[in-house]
Amino acid sequence: MKELHVPEFKNYEEEASFWDSLDTADFMEDDEEWFRFETPCKRAIRIAILPEIVDELMQSAHSQGVSIETLVNEILIERVRESVAVN
Repeated sequence: MKELHVPEFKNYEEEASFWDSLDTADFMEDDEEWFRFETPCKRAIRIAILPEIVDELMQSAHSQGVSIETLVNEILIERVRESVAVN
């Protein structure tokens, strides 16, 4: 059985192409049981962010000692709550 190595992707299209063309048979256990992915109950999504914004977010996240994902989620939560409070 091979080990799956997921490369870094330059864009969404490159990532989609990788997953669309992946043959999972090479990653099955020798006992022919399908492998399972442990997934959280909540669903995460990917979004494209302009490179210049990513640079600023990464610097801000680093200075705060958090991941960029945490920072972006905190910003989004704050904005959604502000929007709900206005409406």
